[in-house]
This record gives sequence, C-alpha cells and structure tokens, in this order.
Amino acid sequence: MKLVLSAMFALVCITTAGRAYAFDSAAATAKGKAMLVHATSNEAAPLWAEFNEHMRTAMKDSANFVATLERIGGSLGKLDSVVSETTTEPSPGSWAYVATCRFSKVPARIDMTFAFDSDGRVAGMLVKPAGGTAKEFASTHLAYETKTALRLPFEGEWFVVWGGRTVDQNYHAATRDQRFAMDVLIVKDGATHKGDGKALTDYWCYGQKALAPAAGTIVWMRDSLPDNAPGRTDRANAIGNGVVIDHGNGEYSLLAHLQPKSLRVKVGDRVKSGQMLGLVGNSGNTSEPHIHYHLQDGPKPFEAEGLPIPFTNIRVNGEPVAKAEVVKGQKVASAAK
Repeated sequence: MKLVLSAMFALVCITTAGRAYAFDSAAATAKGKAMLVHATSNEAAPLWAEFNEHMRTAMKDSANFVATLERIGGSLGKLDSVVSETTTEPSPGSWAYVATCRFSKVPARIDMTFAFDSDGRVAGMLVKPAGGTAKEFASTHLAYETKTALRLPFEGEWFVVWGGRTVDQNYHAATRDQRFAMDVLIVKDGATHKGDGKALTDYWCYGQKALAPAAGTIVWMRDSLPDNAPGRTDRANAIGNGVVIDHGNGEYSLLAHLQPKSLRVKVGDRVKSGQMLGLVGNSGNTSEPHIHYHLQDGPKPFEAEGLPIPFTNIRVNGEPVAKAEVVKGQKVASAAK
C-alpha cells in the first residue's frame, strides 16, 4: 500500500557442518515445513529451540531473535500461500529447505530458507524476495461484473500513481486482496508537494477529504495511529487509519492511510455515496500522503480477494468517460455536477 517499494531485508547467517549423518532430504523437508509454520506464525520459542550454537551466536540472544521475528512478521503480514518448495543438499550432510511464499503485505513472492546442519539443527534462516519478476495474482475475478456503482473517493483532479491490471502499471496486482487496487494523489506543476516536502502539510493531498465511493455500512475502522513523517513508513500497520464499507452483494471498499482522529464515522454507521469519511493522511505503510483504495469480496483486511473497480461518470485526462478502471499515469476526476 505504499508508493515506493522498499527492498526486503534478509536475516541471518547460514552456517553448515560437514559431516554426513542420517538427517536426509525427507527429514529436512518435514522439518523445513515445521519451521515455516513457526516462522510465519511468529512463534520464536520453537525456532530458537532448534537453532544450533552458531545460529544462536549469530542472533546474539533469544530476545533479539524475538524482536527480529516480530519485525519480519510486521513487514510481511499473514502467509497467503506457499507457491513452491525445494530441498537441496548444498554440501554433504547439510540441507536447505526453501519455500516460495506469498504474504498479505508485500506484492513480491518471498523465499524463506531454512538451513540444517548434519545433526538436523537449524543453522541458518534467510528471508528475501524470490528470484524473477513479480507476476499478477491469478485472480478468480478477472471477468467479474462489479455490482456497486462506484464514484471516485475524492474531490477534484488526482493523479493515478499505481493502477491497472498488470504489475508494470500497478505493483498491487501481484497481491490477492489488492489485485485491482489504486494509489492516487494530487500533482501540481509536476510535483506532489510544495517546498522541500519535509512537512506533511507540504503535500497537496494532505488533509483533503476522503469520500465514500458508494453507499453502505461501516464494518471496520481505525483512526488511532499517528501519521508518519514523509519518507518513513509503518510496515507493521499497513492500512494505517482507514475504513471498510459493506456495499452489499459481497462487495467491500477499503480506504487506507487517513489522518488520525479525522474519521467522521464509526462501525455500524450507514454512509451515502460521496459522504466524507475522514481526511487524507500518511498513516500505515506509506512513504507520502495519498489515498489507497480497493474493492474486495470480504470484510476482513488482508483476508479477502480483490475485485475490479470500474468508476462511473468520471473524467480521464480531461475527457468524460461513462465507466472505466483507472490506470497508472492518468489524471482522473469526477464528472458529476
């Protein structure tokens, strides 16, 4: 949900022993699967219990590892799926299990590697983006006909930073829940802000109204998180402050990155199309103020599948369009009077 992707971090040091013992490929695969469950469930204790002495030394102490695992979990989010698994023997008696996974908070596939020494102890752990180019999530809703009539969730003309159905147009497209998402902000004279951009109030869209894209009921909201300083992000709380609106027919809107204490709604409220929800901020996993918006087929953030978001009665680059999905690089505004 942020404007610029950061490189994922890699943890740890991989060490191996040289002797060949009875710990084989099948045992390494089974143990790798178990370690993956612990790692993606943020269970530090059973992982630490399996670390060999070299690994424990590399991590300094168990408290440091707990904090490290929490940072990883906060950045990745929940495990979405395991795309593939491989087990190899880099040297006699040592094994490496690699699971290529998708997570809720990052668009790229992630490789989680667990190395085992000849005694079957965890000798290393590595978390990094998988090799190759990110691909579009294989959505089951590519031909879905959206039932809700959607308006743009803002006033005036905004610029589409990310939007469209390909990862070239829209890095969100690699993620299940954000498959058709968009990020929008205001650009003036080729810039998103005045001055040096060090203050949030320098950004043209900061403090603008975020509007309900259609009528519905608020089923989730948060407005207690602080705004980030420009250039900083809160990966542990990707949405930041925002809302989820139930439009009926299994369609739910999610708006993210609003200002703290700016929301004018609460869970259970009915809202009208175009009603003010709150103010644009810079909370959550975002490097500068903007609106993140997507439609999904369930109420829970990160646990639903994204739906197409065709907006009605809009202007695209100044031209009226009856209905369209917005795409990266477009200037869009509501054509409604």
